[in-house]
Amino acid sequence: MIISFFSTGTGGGAAPVGYLTAREVLAYDENRNLIRDNTGKPQTKIRDPLPEVLHGNPDQTRDLIDASPNKWSYTAGVISFAESDDPSPDAQQEAIELFEALAFAGLDRDQFDCLWVRHTHEGNVELHFCAPRLELSIGKALNIAPPGHESAFSSLRDLMNKTHDWADPLEPERAREVRATIEAPTRAQGREALHDWILDQISVGTITDRASMVDALTDAGFEIPRASKNYITAKDPDTGERWRLKGEIFHDDWQAEPPRREIERGLGDDPKRTRRLDGISAGELQERFQQH
Repeated sequence: MIISFFSTGTGGGAAPVGYLTAREVLAYDENRNLIRDNTGKPQTKIRDPLPEVLHGNPDQTRDLIDASPNKWSYTAGVISFAESDDPSPDAQQEAIELFEALAFAGLDRDQFDCLWVRHTHEGNVELHFCAPRLELSIGKALNIAPPGHESAFSSLRDLMNKTHDWADPLEPERAREVRATIEAPTRAQGREALHDWILDQISVGTITDRASMVDALTDAGFEIPRASKNYITAKDPDTGERWRLKGEIFHDDWQAEPPRREIERGLGDDPKRTRRLDGISAGELQERFQQH
């Protein structure tokens, strides 16, 4: 199991909530190659099973995001399980409850909103979350993933993986198994969904530099009419809409961190090798989580 936060969170609620609950997404074959028709246009498919809302109300979450006066209006991400994890409904509920206990520590249930939607159409379980960045009783900004949040949520990841013997994303021989299945956004979903998808592709090692980023975007049906030193422009060929993508990862000399790529490729499968969590007791992991 792995916990991932998406880096975008600006704008209205239609895009993030729509992606979580959308029936239709881009279609891939068994080798994860985008399926195109005879004209080269990417094909779509209906998610089967459809997304399932577990907690929250999509309309309410969307409206709260729309009502936010802040530039950063929501936080979204996913708890993704390897196929081998096969978490029971009770274990999934436990993961949600512990996540919220950490993310909203000290708050009562009526002080925050968090939408949870389960995706299972790619064979593994993914629990997607989207939370307006608002403390509801007073309307102030609420950031559940502030700088340094990685340590806190890593403690939850390690505790759950140890307790349930789920795949550890930091174990090289199991790295491929815990990769979330990454869907390309339908082009109509816009800049934020596109940016989140790029970050997910980086996290699983598909995108490692500018060249592989351009390849991934063109494979997903976008055109790249401009690529400068500090940004790239993606274009929807059907509508002509363009998005300028800026930030460090879009610089022409950017490269993904080598340690992450090594983890994603894996360093071999030695059954005699001590696993990362073997030397840490469940009690110690529980204590780390409670401290956060």
